[in-house]
This record gives sequence, structure tokens and C-alpha cells, in this order.
Amino acid sequence: MKIALYYGNGALLWGLTAMIIIVWYFSGRPMVDLGLGWGDFPYDLGAVMVLSAFIGLYLLDVYLEAGSSDRREATRREFHRMGFLPANSREFLHFLFLAVTAGVCEEVIYRGFMISYLTEVLGPSPLGQVSALVIPAVAFGLGHFYQGGRAVMKIVLMAILFGFFFMKSWTLWPLMLLHTAVDVLGGVLSWSLLGREE
Repeated sequence: MKIALYYGNGALLWGLTAMIIIVWYFSGRPMVDLGLGWGDFPYDLGAVMVLSAFIGLYLLDVYLEAGSSDRREATRREFHRMGFLPANSREFLHFLFLAVTAGVCEEVIYRGFMISYLTEVLGPSPLGQVSALVIPAVAFGLGHFYQGGRAVMKIVLMAILFGFFFMKSWTLWPLMLLHTAVDVLGGVLSWSLLGREE
């Protein structure tokens, strides 16, 4: 059941991403406008610092979720409640497909497409820019509501930080790599905690 879920969700994400790329291409827009180029290199120092701050906050959160036996037990129960995270090596190997898929496709959908589209529609005003950053972040967070309200708040914050980096650098590649790493680490943590039950 879990493995079917990984591939079903992955297929949906790849399908949406393919539709976006096809429509983008046939509308005559360059792929670099979607974030599929190297962007404005060297990257804005503020954007790099924001991404570095995210890494620090994420690692702190992982420590807080698994740094003590009480927290590990609470996290294990939460993973068990969600019911779809890997609990053994076989599930984890299939979960890697979903982690890479989410890392690539969700960045194209929520950062590359939505921010680019909303930036164009809402214009260059400060309110337009903030809206183009926040609307996709909230949509991305709500798409993860099955993880619980606290997780949604963390994911919205992550999406705002990722969106800020994208708006300053106009590239998705570092975000894809980091997003994939976050999901893979979540899978490793789940395998470690849930594997004890098996």
C-alpha cells in the first residue's frame, strides 16, 4: 500500500510538472524564466544567507524531534499516525523515488511556476511581490495538511524561505537539491524510528 502511494503521488507530480513545462514551452517562454537555468550567479548574499538559515533551522528541528528518547517516541508515534512513511529498507528504497520527485516537481510547481506566474500577474509593487511569495507558500503548506497543523506552519515557513531565494536568484536547482535532501532525511528518520516496530 505504501509503495503504491509513493508511485501514485509521484506520477501525479510528474504529470503536473510535465503539463507546466509543455505549456510553458509552447507559449514561447524560456525555461530559465521557470527557474530551470543557473539564475543570476553569483547568487544574492541575502538569499544565500536565508537558505543557510533554513538549513540551520531544519537541523535544529530534527534535533528537537529526535534528540531525546521522549522526543523520539513522540516523533515515532506521529510517523506511525501518518501511516505512509518508510519503516524498512524496502519501503525506503521506493520512498527515494517520491523524495526525488517531490524535490524536483514541487519546486517547479510551487516556486518556478506559481511565483513566476503571480509575479507577472500581480506586478512589481511590494504588495504584488509579497503576495507572489506568500500565496504559493500557503498553498504548499496546505497541501501537506495531512502532516498536522504544526508541520503545515513549518512547511509554509520553509516555502517562504525557498521562495525568497528563488525570487532573488531565479534558479530552482539549489532548492531542488535541498528539498530532496530534506525528504530523504525524513525518510531515514522514519525508517530508523518505525523500523524498531518491525
